[in-house]
Amino acid sequence: MRLSSRLADLVLSDDRGEDVRLGDLWRERAAVLVFVRHFG
Repeated sequence: MRLSSRLADLVLSDDRGEDVRLGDLWRERAAVLVFVRHFG
């Protein structure tokens, strides 16, 4: 199974706190994912 297929079903919160499915972000166009680790 490709990584993109596994990530597509993940649900995360957007900047407004609403749930968004990652696969919906790249359904019609390419998307760049950036994961930031913050130790605060």
